[in-house]
Amino acid sequence: MTSRILVPVDGSDNSRRALEKAATIADGASITIVHVIDMPPTVYVESQKLLNQLLENYRKESAKVLDEFDDIAKNRGIKVDTAILEGDAAESIVEYADKNGFDMIVMGSRGMGKIKGAFLGSVSSKVLQHAKTSVLIVK
Repeated sequence: MTSRILVPVDGSDNSRRALEKAATIADGASITIVHVIDMPPTVYVESQKLLNQLLENYRKESAKVLDEFDDIAKNRGIKVDTAILEGDAAESIVEYADKNGFDMIVMGSRGMGKIKGAFLGSVSSKVLQHAKTSVLIVK
């Protein structure tokens, strides 16, 4: 039986469908929604102040995405937890799932990444390959 479901989201339609799917299969399982901030390459940032400002803007945008998905869940009558992760998206998702004992990861097949035309997004593909738990990819 699945007791904990992790749903990584990026604001895309596929991640919305992933949340919907997680909600339909939850059957009493807790759902945690995460958004990953892809850290900017620091080579191009001239000052720590600018880097801090950039990261703060990323965190605000991430919070907006999570608020939107939290509202979607509330409208369905589902209570979810949320978290913001920082770093490489696939690695962060896999590591978070492992550390926190999730039984399943439900995510969109591709999101709002740089190459939308790929058959399976690079993040979902990496998570599928490296996760130690079940992964459901939603189109």
